[in-house]
Order: sequence, then structure tokens, then C-alpha cells
Amino acid sequence: MQIPETMPNTISLCMITKNEEKYLGQCLESVKDIVDEIIIVDTGSTDKTSEVIQSFAEKFHIDVKFFSFKWVDDFSAARNECIKHATKDWILMIDADELLDEDGIKTIKELVKDKENDAFLFLQKNYTNDSTIAGFVNEENKHNGRIYQGWYGSLIIKLFRNNKGYRFDGTVHELVEPSIKSKKGKIAAANVVLHHYGNADPDVVKKKRQYYLELCKKKVSQKKDAASYYELGILYKENSDFDNALKSFQKAIEIVPNHHLSLFEMGVVKEQQKNYDAAMKYYKESLKIIENSDAFQNLGVCYFRKGMMKEAYDNLKKALLLDANKFTIYNSLGAVLERLGDLKSAKDMLEIATKLNRNNITGFYNLGIVLDKLGDFNGAVENYEKAVALGHKNKEEIKKRIEQLKDFTANDPKYKYSFNVGG
Repeated sequence: MQIPETMPNTISLCMITKNEEKYLGQCLESVKDIVDEIIIVDTGSTDKTSEVIQSFAEKFHIDVKFFSFKWVDDFSAARNECIKHATKDWILMIDADELLDEDGIKTIKELVKDKENDAFLFLQKNYTNDSTIAGFVNEENKHNGRIYQGWYGSLIIKLFRNNKGYRFDGTVHELVEPSIKSKKGKIAAANVVLHHYGNADPDVVKKKRQYYLELCKKKVSQKKDAASYYELGILYKENSDFDNALKSFQKAIEIVPNHHLSLFEMGVVKEQQKNYDAAMKYYKESLKIIENSDAFQNLGVCYFRKGMMKEAYDNLKKALLLDANKFTIYNSLGAVLERLGDLKSAKDMLEIATKLNRNNITGFYNLGIVLDKLGDFNGAVENYEKAVALGHKNKEEIKKRIEQLKDFTANDPKYKYSFNVGG
């Protein structure tokens, strides 16, 4: 595993732990062949975490740098303490309940040779049996004797250059992204999947969110600044306490009137409440301060919900100019173009969307509808079947349409349209 100090493109594995005996050993084994040093900062484990680390080090003859760190109710503080000890070119920051697969390992070996980018986003697959979670993908996964029905994804920076002054920020939702962006670092998406098993139990997730909420309340009581209220608002939102979320975001705005992140999140809450006019108002205010793809996209979706297709199209195009690789923007553009009657352009948008994400349930479903309306029945069936396989919420209805189309292609091609794009 060890690489001489003079060789470039080395990697420091940085990890914070607390009572991680369940997953830690398999996590370390999954990355041992690509990292050049392992740094673990423990925040007060009372289980066998230290024994797992010692056993791993002895089994693979690897020196693990282990540090104890007094927990100060701040995840960023622990992560920043960890990266402080890193001596290699790149930092790989993963958690004990995450795993890398062989393809991910191979890709990371190439990523650290990159001369242009400073950080890489990985797709974190959060495995769960709760199919009601937004963005759920019906893709069975078996691990350690357990079967997971599917996953929901997050894009998060897990690999970034060392010695650039990058630091994590946020008591709970600690991210290194803001620091990298503030220092003009370049961020790129990588074809690396991080398998995350620690959020599979809904009760565990609920307890975590409640604990995180209490941490943020404590921070606000000690430091009444915009950042603290913003983070508290995010936790309230995640706990579906929308009234307190809005109050917290409003507090942040009262302290910093141009706090565009709070304005954006107020738009998100209002959109979730289906108050599209209010959502659009906050998105527009956010965009007056700083233009970003998410705000333009959400604004476009609100216009779509209100039936204002031209305005929806204009804002989605602006979102695309700022982020040409975001598959959900192409999904929305496809839906808008279908409503405008431009089926050919809708097809083009949705084909891009499904190429960018092969687990794009909405994209395959909507592409099936467009091909259905264009008379390409075989193509429609193919995409409908992919949407069903991925677990679309209307899969039983889609299956009926598939059978109709198969009958029509075998007998009579005349049919009636039964679906609308956008689901």
C-alpha cells in the first residue's frame, strides 16, 4: 500500500469516528489499496472502535494515525482537526458507514492525476427500504446479509486537494464546498459511487435528525448570526417543521438582508407547500443577489406548475447555461417542450437526461410518453419498462400502457394518449 514520499498524487484518508464498530473495518478494507496514510479522529467512542482499528492495522501491516478529539457539538470542527494532520497531496474524506467499490477505486487512481480540478463530487447512494423518500431508486442491494430495496442519491465532495486551505463549514451539514468555491477552486463530478449503509434504519435517521436539530438550537443560543439561523432552518425543514424553518430563514435574512441561501430555502419550503407564487417571489429575490442554477431551475418548475410554459422554458434554459450536466434540468425542459407541442425537441432533451443518469426514473417515463406520442411504440415500451424497473410510483398504470402498446404494434396502431409528461 505504501508509496514513497517523493511520488506525486498521494492520498490521505481522513475519517472522524464515534462508536463505529459495526461498519468501520469493512470501510477501511475497501480503501486500503489506494490511500497512502490513514488518519482517524475519534470524538469519544465507547464501543470497540479502537479495537477494530488496531485489528485492521495489524492484519494489513498499516500504520493508522489515531487521535482523540473532545466533541464540541460541531462536526466541522472534528473534520478540520482531522485534515490538519494530513500530509499527502489529496484528501479522501469518507465516513465509517460508507464503502467504495472496485470501479470507484480504479477511477480515484485516475482522478488524483488530474491537473485541472481541485475537488470531485461522488454519488453517495444512501441505501434504504423506505420507497417513499424523494428520489428513491428501486435497485436492490445485498450487503452483510441484509437486503435493501433501493437508494436515494446525493452528490457530495469526498476527494479534494490538500494544502489549499480548504476547510469544512457547518455544525451539522458540514461541507467543504463553500470553502473551495470561495478560493476559486474547480469542482467536477466524478463517476464514483459511494455506498452508504448507515441511514437504512428510519428510526436511526429520525434520531439523528432530532439530535442534529438540538445541536443547531444550541449553536443559535450561543451565536446568533445568519449562518447559525440558516443551518437551523435547514434542520427544521428536514424535520418537516416548515413554520419554524421559515422563521429561522427569516431571522438569517434580518441579520444579513442579502442572505441568498436563506431566500432560496424559503422558496423551497413554499414550493413544497405548493404556494408557487410565494416560492417564485423568494427565488427571484435570491437570483437578484446571485445567479445560480438551482434557483433558475426551481423557478422554472414553479412556472411549469402554474401552466406558464414560456416563462418555465426561459428559466430552465438559464439554469442549463449554469449547469449543463444536471439531468433534472433536461427532465424539466423535456416536460415543458412536450406541453408546448415540440415533441422532437422534448425527445432530444430527455435522451440527454437519461444518458446523464441511467437511474433517471422520471426521464425514462417522460421519454416513453414522448416516443409514444411520436408513434415510436417500440422505443416507448423500452423506456416505460426502464421506468417500471426503477420503481416508478405509477408502475402499475405504466405496465397497462406497455401491454396496450404491445397489442397495438401486433394488431392495430391506433390508440389514445393516456399520460402527461412531468410525473
